[in-house]
Amino acid sequence: MKVGLFTARLGVILSILFLVACSSGRIVKTYEGDTLAAMQLSVLKAPENIVVLSINGKAVTNYLLSDIEVNYGLKPGENLVVFQYESIWGKAMRGDEDAPRADKIVSDSKEVLIHAKAGEQLNFRFEVAQNVREAKTIAAVFEAEIIDSHLNVVAVSTEAGVYEALKEKEKIAMEKNKVMPETSNLQALEALKVLWKSASADEKKSFLVWAFQK
Repeated sequence: MKVGLFTARLGVILSILFLVACSSGRIVKTYEGDTLAAMQLSVLKAPENIVVLSINGKAVTNYLLSDIEVNYGLKPGENLVVFQYESIWGKAMRGDEDAPRADKIVSDSKEVLIHAKAGEQLNFRFEVAQNVREAKTIAAVFEAEIIDSHLNVVAVSTEAGVYEALKEKEKIAMEKNKVMPETSNLQALEALKVLWKSASADEKKSFLVWAFQK
């Protein structure tokens, strides 16, 4: 029993030390390959009330507490960050010891596509609640901006899943608009043969009418 209690306490202490390290400037690696220097990365700070869930489809460590700052290192280029708003508010005790002692307010998952640049410092900007009522209102329609060190907006959040849906729509559109086999390197006659095979009956008829009028 004592060993189990000691192990549990040790785990809590190590977790606290790890959280302190994260909130004191440590950069969390979010990419594959060798660890890059800070100046080779774009550093995204997730402040109090922002919980990052995944980056580029890869789940990130859940730090249990929403009131610490965590720095995430993003490789230059496109980075899709999924996150949510979370805040915890203490409740007055009213005699029921089993009643929850705090209200945890959580928004739906949001996402933001960041075009990261090496050496830049990024942060979330969003409305801050002063009480639990405001927190609930904010969470219901939550949105955030990503700003750089000069307070310029570099990206705006949207509902989670929107980016993948847009990519799928673009893929479908490209396939629908896919051109016929490459004809730029064919002789004119061969190109006409290729196009003729793919033309509908009405298109062939219109072409012949046009050709005989010339």
